[in-house]
Amino acid sequence: MLNVAVSTLGCRANQLESSILEEELENNGFNMVEVGKQADIIIINSCTVTQKSDSKSRYAIRQAKRLNPEAKIIVTGCYAQTAPDEIASIDGVFLVAGNAEKQELVNILLEISNNSEYKKIMVSDIKEENSFRDKKVISASGRTRATIKVQDGCNFCCSYCIIPQARGKSRSNSLENIIEQVKFVINKGYQEIVLSGIHLGQWGVDLKPKNELNGLLKELEKIKELKRLRLSSIDPLELSENLVETIINSEKICKHLHISLQSADNDILKAMNRRYTVEKYSDIIYKLHDNIPELAIGSDIITGFPGETEDQFINTYKNLEILPISYLHVFTYSDRKNTPASKMSGKISHEVKKQRTTELNKLAKIKNLEFRRRFLDSELEILVEYARDKSTGMLKGLSSNYIPVLIEGTDELKNNLVVARINHVYDNLTIGELV
Repeated sequence: MLNVAVSTLGCRANQLESSILEEELENNGFNMVEVGKQADIIIINSCTVTQKSDSKSRYAIRQAKRLNPEAKIIVTGCYAQTAPDEIASIDGVFLVAGNAEKQELVNILLEISNNSEYKKIMVSDIKEENSFRDKKVISASGRTRATIKVQDGCNFCCSYCIIPQARGKSRSNSLENIIEQVKFVINKGYQEIVLSGIHLGQWGVDLKPKNELNGLLKELEKIKELKRLRLSSIDPLELSENLVETIINSEKICKHLHISLQSADNDILKAMNRRYTVEKYSDIIYKLHDNIPELAIGSDIITGFPGETEDQFINTYKNLEILPISYLHVFTYSDRKNTPASKMSGKISHEVKKQRTTELNKLAKIKNLEFRRRFLDSELEILVEYARDKSTGMLKGLSSNYIPVLIEGTDELKNNLVVARINHVYDNLTIGELV
């Protein structure tokens, strides 16, 4: 029996796909071991969203070689898809497999595990992928929430983004398959389902007959046993009137949306090739906030985009300051090869980008603390997780509106929805008591 370790970098899609891969490997007779332990095969599921991601992926490869000099190192994922020759030249790399080939890795390993001479690049043109062909789309091992991949790829070309080159065009999982798998994980005892995709709001556009995310949500809401349904990141323009109404009126869809923004300055949004204005984005946010006051709204922001002036950054800061956003994911701009933004003039210095990222991260902490303080002395339903908080030993759970809450209690409460009264809100902790 061969020992296999899987090292994962990057986004939730990669995390999900690695989890599925690990389960498939185990089911086919491989022994899964932790990264850093003695392994015969090491699979690195790489990321390429920034230059730093590429660097981390290369470091993971070299570290794997140092820790396990005799191991076969296989690199897959988005960096493997976009720079296969570069990766293949790194000492110790046995095989480079693209994102399409990732689906066949178990079969590939079964074929090559006893062939020490086997080494080649297996990376097809991801742009030629026309259908969603993932064999399994569920990640639910040892967790209270099950994540289901419903979509892959992206049809849009934001000027800074390499994801369409790494993931291909938008491809949707079928409605029937999603419903079947949602029912499967509910029967396994999971209390919350998370719908995941590279561009979730594009689900259904490529299906025949054509469908839309709102139609998927309405079908899933019909499943009586479904308790909670959470959405991953969504583009603001894909929050149609019908979808917003469904979210407002739903008793099952979590009061939490991650709505990508990237900049809160119109000139920068135009240069990014985003398809909305700050005003349009704000209208959507305020409508949601006015109708669902407890809604948690998160967003992504990029600092230091080429040509971003100090005034434009201040404009972004001030607009974010007043918007009812409860948390921010702040990213520092990084050139990606063969993207329009990489060829733009007006590159921002590392020092200025770092300063702007720091300022927005400080604002993010202030806004998140303000949001959580709104619920002091209120009651929130939380889903209690299996793992206790490491620093306090308390049970930890997640509210519908994305607030991690710590409570005292016994292990019997794990994987249960309980009501907690929030009695302490600190900078990095929210503590409640069982009602």
